[in-house]
Amino acid sequence: MTTWKSFLTRAASALVALAIIIGLYVGWAVDGLKITVGFAVIVGAWELLGILFQKENSVVVKASFFVLSLLVFAASTISLSSGSLVYSLSLIAMIIIVLLSSHKKGDLLYMSGVQARAALGLFYVGLLPSFAYRILDQAYGISWFVFLLAVVFAGDTMAYVFGVLIGKHKVMPSVSPKKTWQGSIGGIVGSLIAGFVCWHFLFPEQSLGIFLVLSALSGFVGQFGDFFESLLKRVAEVKDSGKIMPGHGGVLDRIDGVLFASPVILTGILILSHLSS
Repeated sequence: MTTWKSFLTRAASALVALAIIIGLYVGWAVDGLKITVGFAVIVGAWELLGILFQKENSVVVKASFFVLSLLVFAASTISLSSGSLVYSLSLIAMIIIVLLSSHKKGDLLYMSGVQARAALGLFYVGLLPSFAYRILDQAYGISWFVFLLAVVFAGDTMAYVFGVLIGKHKVMPSVSPKKTWQGSIGGIVGSLIAGFVCWHFLFPEQSLGIFLVLSALSGFVGQFGDFFESLLKRVAEVKDSGKIMPGHGGVLDRIDGVLFASPVILTGILILSHLSS
């Protein structure tokens, strides 16, 4: 009973997200979706702050990470070169801040650990979300964005269903104890189905074979986004990144797969654009 209640809650959250997307599609279109991505980055950066730096006492370190992660995202939406430059400068700034704020402790392992978490965090909520944002700037950007969400969300839902019904063999029990190979395969099937539906209604002029390959690859990589966040949460000993979304926890709990799949899909868009030119 608890399992199906969890499934229904997850499905309801996904439907709410889908309703918002449809509303944006009809109303605000690209600008509305960009605002939504920006809002998700702000909330996600705050959630990641709690995961990576929950035991950090320095307010300066926490505030610096939050502000710099948003700056990296903003710069990355302008261009990849701007994003990489601001990322590098932000990482240097974090290194300086950490050294100045904690050198008196004399704990070198601690200092290097904080710097490593900062570098990882700036990449996770700074650079990665910018790829989803940049998808909206491509030709048929809204359709590609819908494809991104559909492939990841359908894969996540089907992985859960397959895992509950026939899941037996664990994939990475030390990282995510409940995820099984059967669920993972079901997730790929879900991504393929979603990819086929999106191809049929949104991109019938494109090659079905290429779309299915892109769907499977994006779904596969998206699953590792889920594993990655599970790793972060287990190390930090927290269950969810936040509580903003019923059935999923925080924003990062819902978009971890989207973050990993977005550069894959953006690469596919650029390759298809090159082939058609």
